[in-house]
Amino acid sequence: MVSPLTEEIERTRVARFNRLKPFSLAFVDSLLPDGRKKNLKVIGQGVVENPAMAPPIAEDHGFTVSWILVPPGGGAGLHSHRTPEVFIPFNGTIHVLIGDDKEEIELNPGDVISVPTGVMRGFRNKGVAEVTMLAMVGGHRGGGAVTWHDDVLARAAADTGLGVDAEGRLTKLENFRMPLNVEGSAI
Repeated sequence: MVSPLTEEIERTRVARFNRLKPFSLAFVDSLLPDGRKKNLKVIGQGVVENPAMAPPIAEDHGFTVSWILVPPGGGAGLHSHRTPEVFIPFNGTIHVLIGDDKEEIELNPGDVISVPTGVMRGFRNKGVAEVTMLAMVGGHRGGGAVTWHDDVLARAAADTGLGVDAEGRLTKLENFRMPLNVEGSAI
């Protein structure tokens, strides 16, 4: 017989990987070729531009955890947060981009990087297979809205019709056209 405590923990504090909802349209860079990825929220609201993204473990833990599935050629555009961000690739190599000059730090499976507060960062999968990566950001809401590099915002607006409003939520611009088969496509 399972106790009420164990039942409660199973219901509110266990996230089954195979039940996580992938979002391909999570951030303003998501439709750019080098910004493709699937974000799977696990703990805490985190840095969210798509309000439809909700974590299965919603209680404030003081940090957020997400899985990111990065296809070949995909990644994240240059951005920064008001808290550190940690990346841990599990099954492949990720190239972390640092600063406006996009200097690279290569992470192999199990390697860990903690990018300091306010530092522009991004990442790329230069391999031929999808890479699964764990990402963690401080604070229940990840320190607030993402600060995107001006180049990312300009390319997203021109090439995909996506922008970010003053509250840090995705917005559709006049030139927006929803691609087919985009998971987490409600914006």
